[in-house]
Amino acid sequence: MLLRLALLGGFAAACNASVDRAEPTYHRDIAPILADNCVECHRPGGVGPFSFTTYEEVAPLAATIAAVTGERSMPPFNLDNSGACNTYVGARWLDEGDIATLAAWAQAGAPAGEPAEEAPEPPAPWQLDRVDLTLAMPEPYTPDETADDVYRCFVLDPRLREDAFVVAFAIRLGRAEMVHHLTLYALDDGEDEAEAAALDEADAGPGYTCFGDPLVPSRWLVGAGSSDRGGRLPAGTGLRMGAGRKAVLQMHYNRMHGTFPDQTAIDLQLAASVPHEAFIKRVEDAYLELPAGEPAVVETDTREMHENFTLWGVWPHMHELGRQLRVTASSPDGEACLARVDDYQFHWQQFAFYEEPRHVRAGDTLRITCTYDTTGRDTTTTWGYGTADEMCIGFFYVTEGLVGAGE
Repeated sequence: MLLRLALLGGFAAACNASVDRAEPTYHRDIAPILADNCVECHRPGGVGPFSFTTYEEVAPLAATIAAVTGERSMPPFNLDNSGACNTYVGARWLDEGDIATLAAWAQAGAPAGEPAEEAPEPPAPWQLDRVDLTLAMPEPYTPDETADDVYRCFVLDPRLREDAFVVAFAIRLGRAEMVHHLTLYALDDGEDEAEAAALDEADAGPGYTCFGDPLVPSRWLVGAGSSDRGGRLPAGTGLRMGAGRKAVLQMHYNRMHGTFPDQTAIDLQLAASVPHEAFIKRVEDAYLELPAGEPAVVETDTREMHENFTLWGVWPHMHELGRQLRVTASSPDGEACLARVDDYQFHWQQFAFYEEPRHVRAGDTLRITCTYDTTGRDTTTTWGYGTADEMCIGFFYVTEGLVGAGE
């Protein structure tokens, strides 16, 4: 009898150990997930509203973390990365197992578990292995405290003696908690440079107000959101900067976390030439009239292709009413999905590069479809640069021809 009890006791202990092992704990299971996917923003001084670096910080938020990851509103990544409509390099996208672990941990009451010998470290921030050019705001700029969102443009002189191509970049934000996003534009002739200089001269303080775009003819070079520290552009491609030509850095500041002097800089890695010069193209619906009080207003437009292009990446763009966005390409072979956003967030803007580039051919038709929720509005919303206006754009990083398609 004693032997039987001992065996039963041992069996029960083994079962309890199995149950304990199956129950996620912070130190063993949760901290590594957060370090890999969240701590880059959710840390002291980061752009996230609270820190995820200790158990004491994370445990009270267990249910919230489970909820927002379960609905995929966090980590911040607008595009669907499930594989149903492409996958993207370095996507902030939790796999289903991690989401289930976070949910089980919250349901179990957020147990701490035994601390690990070494706390998990987040991935090292992106760094260039070589910096060829740095473009920095000429002096610190403090946004106007009478506006929540401030767009400011700064004319910069790269002083290039020969044409060069941007192949990688790193962002050094002066005040990360205040920067919504930035865009670096190339100016391609003296007339555009003179117009930008005149705008700068006419506006008091560093730079000039430039809501939407630089207000002069320009060409997109680099864009980044507040949590995007840069990266390498697709291999074999690059964006041209002209010899002797100037550039404009547009900063979009949001003062939700305070107002501070900012002096952001961009480090660039350049190449004298690249096999495939890249450009930023777009498909858009620029004629929006969204009636008020509707939970799902759908707008769509098309663009017929007259050349062959390789698509390397996409940046979906709407404003605060945007909810879903789709871009498809129709050809005699059928319809292909180029981009899908199921839960658009205005503050999560950045380029995402395909793990496998896509091709569109002359004669194909691109269609963009945007869905908006206007239930909070009492007047019609139209297309425009203001945050309270709306847009429906898919920006694409492209090169000419069908690269890798045996053309």
